[in-house]
Amino acid sequence: MSSLRILLVDNRDSFTWNLAHDLGRFGAEVDVRQAADWHAQDAEGYDGIVLSPGPGLPEESEGLMALVHAWAPSRPILGVCLGLQALVEWSGGGLRQMGAVRHGRASLALRRGPDPLLDALPQEFEVGHYHSWCADRSALPPDWKVTAEVKEDPTIVLALRHGTLPLHAVQFHPESVLTPRGREMLGAWLDTLRK
Repeated sequence: MSSLRILLVDNRDSFTWNLAHDLGRFGAEVDVRQAADWHAQDAEGYDGIVLSPGPGLPEESEGLMALVHAWAPSRPILGVCLGLQALVEWSGGGLRQMGAVRHGRASLALRRGPDPLLDALPQEFEVGHYHSWCADRSALPPDWKVTAEVKEDPTIVLALRHGTLPLHAVQFHPESVLTPRGREMLGAWLDTLRK
């Protein structure tokens, strides 16, 4: 079987290469470039797209939202942290600034529905946070299904899947040591591209 080809959009984040290496552990061929250096037509020939974490808000990452608008309607995408926020905004949802910054903090996640990325995990699992913004759960479009939330604060959405498009997103960092089972999640996402 040939390797999956993955396009990794770098939003100037120090974790981007950790993501690339973890995807490569599963045999994926990963091409990494900054968001401003990709163009809509560059997605041809790739099996899936990963939107990396990054600082600030989605519109502050040069080129990111234009790519999401071009690719989200028809391409399999995994959004990580800032990538989740970009997908939420693309679909008409909103973000909210959290009361407390969660940079380098771990929490317990609670699964809330079927999701191929999380189905092999226990009902509760540890995740690592590096964010001060999150999806506004009260303003999520109905096509998004919340599949995980912070156990002690269910208003913080941790994982989403789209009801009709091959879009998945996580607010935490699966490539962080604070997410012990994160590699399993990345492998499960790659498995969705083989079906």
